[in-house]
Amino acid sequence: MKVPEKWLQSLRNAFEQLSELPDTEWKYFRSYLDAKIFNPDELLFKAGEPVTNFYFIISGLVRYFYLTEAGKEFNKAFAMENDMVGSLSALVLKTPCRYSVQALEKSEVIVLPVKVIKDCFDRHPAWERIGRLYAERVAVIKEIREGEFLLDSAKVRYKRLLAEHPTLVDRVQQYHIASYLGITDVTLSRIRSKIKNNRNGQPGN
Repeated sequence: MKVPEKWLQSLRNAFEQLSELPDTEWKYFRSYLDAKIFNPDELLFKAGEPVTNFYFIISGLVRYFYLTEAGKEFNKAFAMENDMVGSLSALVLKTPCRYSVQALEKSEVIVLPVKVIKDCFDRHPAWERIGRLYAERVAVIKEIREGEFLLDSAKVRYKRLLAEHPTLVDRVQQYHIASYLGITDVTLSRIRSKIKNNRNGQPGN
């Protein structure tokens, strides 16, 4: 599927927030891109299988999740408009990813082949800078999330989620949010009720 010009401009804008790209490099890169639409519940990629693409989300919402041998799911992260989705281990180590990524909404994406991304790193310093800054961003998010689980209460984690992604809780089912926070649906319901009561001036813990 041919990538609409408007989508391409959104991707280039995202890249150029990290580093300016020469027109020749962008022209080379864009020639390898495709567009794809994932329907709700469809997998962008599955754990245990080779990951051959990254995806830039134009519209929609996806979740990263782990699936245990017992069949229990744990949500790792969510991604939405203007986010990049992929696996750094697949990019760097060439190993299958241990998590899956699933569309929660109809999601329009640009498909970025891993092979082309790796080739671009050797073409121009701008690509290396984009890759480094993207990896740094992923590492920082991971470090902050680890600290939250070790040091913060579930209520604090939920309030931070509301502050950083105010539209997410209206787009995602409650059990997905609870899984992401590492708590049960019942605990999340209690936290939400307490926050709502506090806003309404009612006593709450």
